[in-house]
Amino acid sequence: MISAKTETSMASRTLASQPLRNAPAVRALSATRATAYRRLLIAVLIVPLLVTAWVRVAPLIEGGDRLQRQCFTEDGYLMLTIARNIALNHGFSVSEGQIATNGTQPLATLIYAACFRAVGGERLPGLFLIVIVQILIAAAAAILLYFAVSRCFYRGPDAATAALLVAGVWFISPSSVMHTQNGLETGLATLLIIASIALYDRYLLRLTDSMHAAACLTLGAVLGLAFLARNDACLLIAALILVHLYRCMRRGLLKRALVQSFLIGVTSIVVASPWLWFNVSRFGHLMPVSGRSQSLDIGFATNLLPAFVALVENASLVLRVPGQLEQNPYVVFACMAAVLVAAVLAFSFRKFLTARFSPGIAILALFVAGLFVFYALFFGMACFLGRYLFPAVTLSAVILPCLFLEWLRRPAPALSRSAIVALSFALLLTIALNARIYRNGKQHMHFQVVDWVRENVPADQWVAAVQTGTLGFYHDRTINLDGKVNPEALEYRAEGRTPEYVVKRNVSYIADWASIATWADLPGFAENYELILKDENRGPNGLAVLRRRTLGGGT
Repeated sequence: MISAKTETSMASRTLASQPLRNAPAVRALSATRATAYRRLLIAVLIVPLLVTAWVRVAPLIEGGDRLQRQCFTEDGYLMLTIARNIALNHGFSVSEGQIATNGTQPLATLIYAACFRAVGGERLPGLFLIVIVQILIAAAAAILLYFAVSRCFYRGPDAATAALLVAGVWFISPSSVMHTQNGLETGLATLLIIASIALYDRYLLRLTDSMHAAACLTLGAVLGLAFLARNDACLLIAALILVHLYRCMRRGLLKRALVQSFLIGVTSIVVASPWLWFNVSRFGHLMPVSGRSQSLDIGFATNLLPAFVALVENASLVLRVPGQLEQNPYVVFACMAAVLVAAVLAFSFRKFLTARFSPGIAILALFVAGLFVFYALFFGMACFLGRYLFPAVTLSAVILPCLFLEWLRRPAPALSRSAIVALSFALLLTIALNARIYRNGKQHMHFQVVDWVRENVPADQWVAAVQTGTLGFYHDRTINLDGKVNPEALEYRAEGRTPEYVVKRNVSYIADWASIATWADLPGFAENYELILKDENRGPNGLAVLRRRTLGGGT
């Protein structure tokens, strides 16, 4: 007589001795479990998608302060000021059309100018249309990402589900919400980056089979548009050409690849050439004045440590480091360690990643690396690193969800449960951070200057400020002092003579953050201007105003 315990043991040994016959059943069970989890994923995305959709459209529904303050940053308003002047037939200019400038990215500026032209240059209706355009661009980027992942970017199983998760994660990421609705070119540049690398993946077989000049010209044209959207796309062009040369060299097609790369590069330059010629012929430099102004603020590797923090914030998709902790050595060390670990893992599993993801993703990864090196070592201000490194959001939004689904396919229930817990935490954090964007949506650190000028300065009086993005949009007669949109001020700033420039321009008021109050004690300046207001309650972000002792009002 065989006991039940013995019978169970024998059955277990029998199953173990017949792995081939039972493997299909195990795989079917794993596939069923994975399908159930994928359905759960789609269900749990609904709530964060609804929250994100509300945060994006709330400025349109509520209007007023939320319309003006949630979606547009200080630099965003600089671009919008130029766009509005274009719509009013003043050309690329600021200060009521009296100061010509190229301190902007042209493609987005022209699109926003069309919005202002449609409403006759009216400010609030123009902002309303621009918010709509930014939402449409972000939605288009997410949709394009979906099709790119399902058809070429991802080569793993169930690419359609992966594509849906990728597009959803990209769209709801707090970094995406902030940077694709900032009044700048970030969303448009991202759309064209995705389009460029998707187009390369589509043309890859043609380019390896024949010269296919038409494909090279088309690809070069799209890359040229990406450059017009944001000029650091020159690094994207370089990354694409390097990846293409490497792939073709391994197949013995280097000569053909060199010709193709030449066609791609030259075409992109031709498309971008009107803007480049405008810069050189009117302002004497390829780099716009905004870039030259920022280059005065950075030495070699000044932004290296903040760049690690910004990269981790974007690459994580859901993390935001509080401002007071961004320079904490422990936080910086943790971010540096995270980047190093990610780099080591990527190198260790490069064969797996190469098999799962297309060459386009390698281009994107190389582009992100180039951006990190450039902005960390050579250019920019730390406070702008988040949007400078925004392509890292797209890179992670493609890779992490696809690897997550691979994790779900593991037959071990414990791993699957861990994956669901990790996703749930990420989605809850996403909801919380997007809700915070909405909660703070009526706050804007630069509107204190706008409000004071509205209440105290007539429209025909000239006001100067170091930061004139927001102020310059709402008060036409505004003189920029940091040189981002004012070539003349840039020359004085480079020589350390900005106060002298203010006296020369004979402006009536200087209104900016509290640090501007120190000018009242400068020799040669104090004789012309007096400090009439200094709000010390907000520290360095408080308001300070200086007034010309004898109001001139001219420029």
